[in-house]
Amino acid sequence: MSKSNILIDQLNEMLMQEHACHIRYSTHAAVITGPASEEIKERLLEIAADEAEHAKKLRDRIVALGGKPSLQVHTADLIEAYDLESMLEINIREEAQAIAAYTKILKSVPETNVILYRTLQDIIQGEQEHMEELSGLR
Repeated sequence: MSKSNILIDQLNEMLMQEHACHIRYSTHAAVITGPASEEIKERLLEIAADEAEHAKKLRDRIVALGGKPSLQVHTADLIEAYDLESMLEINIREEAQAIAAYTKILKSVPETNVILYRTLQDIIQGEQEHMEELSGLR
């Protein structure tokens, strides 16, 4: 398998994760209750939108590399939660895993592939911001 195909496969794996993250955050926002739930709901919906944007960026890069973007969802990342503590625990853990996975992929991308390199850096930055914000809600 060529390096390009391996990279496309890795990006598709992350795309499937982003699909799941969008669904998970949207669903958590729909079911959150309790004090400050409206504020938290709005933030979860904003993060869901960010995850959808990450998916769009990945699709664009996959196509640019000659690949086909996946329509699949990582079902293992569709984790139910109905209270804030569980939601925060799940989403902080998932953000940390995404950061680690994106960082590993980024190490295999030459900096001369400027668009992909910067796209991955941008996504990592977004995931780090999500993790920090969620951690601040604890």
